[in-house]
Amino acid sequence: MKTTFARIAAVAALTLSALSANAAVDSYSAHGSVVAVDAAKDKITVQQDAVTELGWPARTFTYNVDGNNVLKGISVGQTVDVQFTADNAFNADAHFVTPVSQ
Repeated sequence: MKTTFARIAAVAALTLSALSANAAVDSYSAHGSVVAVDAAKDKITVQQDAVTELGWPARTFTYNVDGNNVLKGISVGQTVDVQFTADNAFNADAHFVTPVSQ
């Protein structure tokens, strides 16, 4: 009986560990106009609309970019949609920057 209980407890612990390791990361989107592109530092600055899910007002924000390929074809003045993850209100990583037709 003790062995069975120990095995069940071990399986439950491993399952919870695997679930937390694969937990989904919340991703958000912003819409705005590109103010600056710094491919050398992997950064893009966007004058964007509010991100209501995070309580962010409309503002100009500089994103860290998840790899140089994200900035390929992106230039100052373009209207874009940015898909990102955020650690806090001052640090966010852009994973996709997509030009929007006007």
